[in-house]
Amino acid sequence: MGIRATSGAGRMTFAEAASLDPDAQSGELDAGRWVPVTRNTWRHGEVVATIAALLFQWSRTDRVFSVATGDPGTKLGHDPDVLRGPDVAVIRRERAPTGKGADGWLEGGPDLAVEVLGDSQTVAEAMTKALQYVSAGSSRVWLVDPEARRVVVVSPPNAVRVCAEEDTLDGEDVLPGFSCRVAELFG
Repeated sequence: MGIRATSGAGRMTFAEAASLDPDAQSGELDAGRWVPVTRNTWRHGEVVATIAALLFQWSRTDRVFSVATGDPGTKLGHDPDVLRGPDVAVIRRERAPTGKGADGWLEGGPDLAVEVLGDSQTVAEAMTKALQYVSAGSSRVWLVDPEARRVVVVSPPNAVRVCAEEDTLDGEDVLPGFSCRVAELFG
């Protein structure tokens, strides 16, 4: 189905990435280069589900925000194209894309992007993604480390804060009224 991802020297576009079968060739675009993304562990999925549930429950209070999970496509850069799929993303509802394929991907960074570190993902790779989200307009990025049971909060232009298990994770001005203990993210 669609085109086949290649690792050649040519740059892939959003349109070409949208034509890939996500079940057969899951991945992201990094400066026009297709980067395969492997399946994560059950534990990773539990943490993602818990975070999504907490944020979804919070978002139901005023219906101003939309919460997505399952690696929703976010266009973080053009020419070369950068496409990421955060584990969880929160945006103001009016920004929610409604199209199909590349037209159904979010333009720019989500208000909040959440990346849960997986078994094969290094902290450096996660921080690279966090900086791409911030450069594309994200107001906050949470890098959630289930093994260390902590969250690294990245805010523009260059603030980094580490929250330990006993700390409170606050939505600040990005997610007004949201807060939870970091330990809650891990079930």
